[in-house]
Amino acid sequence: MSLIRKRKLTKRQTRQIEQNQTTQIDDGTLATGVIISHFGKQLDVQITALPAILPEYHDQDTDKSAVALGAIWRCHTRTNLPMLATGDTVKFSLDTTANLGRIEQLLDRKTLITRPDRYHKVKPVAANVDVLAIVFAPLPKPAVNLIDRYLLIARLNDITPLLVLNKSDLLPEHPEVAQIIQEYQALGDQYGFSVISTSSIAKDGLDTLHQHIDGKLSIFAGQSGVGKSSLINELLPDARQATNIISVNSQLGQHTTTTSRLLAYDGQNLSAGGIIDTPGIREYGIWHLSADDILTGFDELNELSGTCQFRDCNHQSNAKGCAFWAAAAQGAVLPRRIESLTSLIDEAKNGQSAVKPQGK
Repeated sequence: MSLIRKRKLTKRQTRQIEQNQTTQIDDGTLATGVIISHFGKQLDVQITALPAILPEYHDQDTDKSAVALGAIWRCHTRTNLPMLATGDTVKFSLDTTANLGRIEQLLDRKTLITRPDRYHKVKPVAANVDVLAIVFAPLPKPAVNLIDRYLLIARLNDITPLLVLNKSDLLPEHPEVAQIIQEYQALGDQYGFSVISTSSIAKDGLDTLHQHIDGKLSIFAGQSGVGKSSLINELLPDARQATNIISVNSQLGQHTTTTSRLLAYDGQNLSAGGIIDTPGIREYGIWHLSADDILTGFDELNELSGTCQFRDCNHQSNAKGCAFWAAAAQGAVLPRRIESLTSLIDEAKNGQSAVKPQGK
């Protein structure tokens, strides 16, 4: 009896099989939409383009306005699709009897923010984002290592970072924060990002913030308690974001957002942009990044890359011939930025948990 040998597939054939398994051909019955809310296995998708062939209605009592531009459908996801995120553009089928949709295709993403989960698998957080608004405040005390981490994420994903100092009315009580602002402003002036100040209490800087994000899809990130939800409420009053008060005892923020949502500037026109509000991220792991990847988040240090005396320089303060520390001695770069870089590289190499936003 002869043995039947298993056919060995080429990489190209394997990719084609995988593509066939994860792609549903659009026969004209699929609507196009954007994921505006993520509830785990279920998602809300807002229709941005109607199907070429509109569905038939077998029940005369069916609400036909559900198949219209701007309508929102609760959807399940077709098996074998990659993990989806708020902001993704998808094609989906419409079951007008059950009033449920099924996502059949994921369209090309312009950008994608991801983070590792507890199982060290990379999980999408938000898609097609234009601006990463990094919000910090005089209270709770700014965690500069977290700000640097978010700047890294923005650079890696080709997303424009925007540093927002909220609660600026508290600055007189925390003068040490002014130095942090000046340092990031200097970096922003040199490397193309803005640092602005806002206060939802004093109603200051809100117009400036709106100008930076108008017509774009933004995501707000930062420590708990810095006022992200309060800012969103000011920019989009209909958002009705839950807010909370800083714990008097711990002076740390309490997480209030429970699901990922896209809050549109124009509810009927998602192309006008909006804000993606996601649950507060306590950890932002970088175990999957290389040292070179991490260096891209430090513009001023990346320019000095390759100029150290030794190729394998670890950029520690006692490293002989380190160009980074030589520049720091001349006042050209900030020592704390070098320390932030080496800390992140060590974290990635050791597979350690990310630094807590609260600075713990």
